[in-house]
Amino acid sequence: MSGRFSTPPQRAILIGLGVFVLLGLTDGAIGTVWPDLRDDFGRTDGSFGQVFACLSGGYLIASVASGHLSERFGMTAVFRVGSTLAALAFGIIGLGSSWATTLVGFALLGLGNGTLDSAVNAWIAVKRRQREMGLLHGFYGVGASAGPLVAAAFVAGGDQWGVPFWIFAVLQAGIVVASPLAREGFDDTPDAPDVEATRGRAVEASSYLLALVLGWFFLYVGVEVSTGQWSFTLLSEARGTDEMLASVFVASYWVGLTVGRFLLAFGGDRVAPEVIMSWASALAAVAAATFASDLGGLGGFALPLLGFAFSVMFPVVVNRTPIYLGADRAARIVGYQLATSSAGAIIVPALLRPLA
Repeated sequence: MSGRFSTPPQRAILIGLGVFVLLGLTDGAIGTVWPDLRDDFGRTDGSFGQVFACLSGGYLIASVASGHLSERFGMTAVFRVGSTLAALAFGIIGLGSSWATTLVGFALLGLGNGTLDSAVNAWIAVKRRQREMGLLHGFYGVGASAGPLVAAAFVAGGDQWGVPFWIFAVLQAGIVVASPLAREGFDDTPDAPDVEATRGRAVEASSYLLALVLGWFFLYVGVEVSTGQWSFTLLSEARGTDEMLASVFVASYWVGLTVGRFLLAFGGDRVAPEVIMSWASALAAVAAATFASDLGGLGGFALPLLGFAFSVMFPVVVNRTPIYLGADRAARIVGYQLATSSAGAIIVPALLRPLA
């Protein structure tokens, strides 16, 4: 292999980006295929809770375990296991043989995706720079944006909700086959220079700081998901905004998230992470206040700014984990961060639902 991705670390980054596109495709497609999947099995919308429980339960377990497994068996081994589980899960879901096996497929998908999400985030945080972390999450946004379109192309043509999952299975299997090309990149790449200095260092007040960081991830991801989940209802029903305009406002929120992450990828290394977080926090406070107060009926216009402000927060904090909490346990802590993020994405929107 020659060109830009000729070295093992570059190949590892390329494969990691492919994984995050697939993570986004999955998250974006599930909601689109649900009505057809539901009807095929004679279920009601209440049954989506079972799907969500299997998916998020597997994800939580895998996120917590991923860091420990990476430390013991190496990144490549964990990556292969996660990719294999995800490919198998896509195939099981795509078969659609029964409701029970479909739920098993979603549980396996949660295990596979949770393993991959945690492992790749941790590897980027320890081995690479802020640029790659922004790129990683930007590509997730691309996948999440494309997922509904890919699924809709088959759902609209008839009862073919399983086809997108077969496509995802083939793509995931390709990643499994390609993973040996990234073995040296995953396992032998030296730490980033500022991370290397933390090796073996005892981090002062680490337990207290860890608790604060995990609490932040719970709240931040909960608010990020809640904003995307409930803004349409708030705008269209509580504020009387035209439904088409409300959908444009919500879409602009996700566009802001994706654009901001790509800007972080291509310009983030020029600005200190702490400065980026300060600017983003200030912008988020102003945008959130504007959206909540709806001054002059301009609340909806604040959503793309809020998405843009939110965009850098998750990748920047994950990327600084080895610096503030030590590289020796960064893989484990990133797993904990993603697990608490998942919990926040489940609990906070449910708590905020009455406000919508």
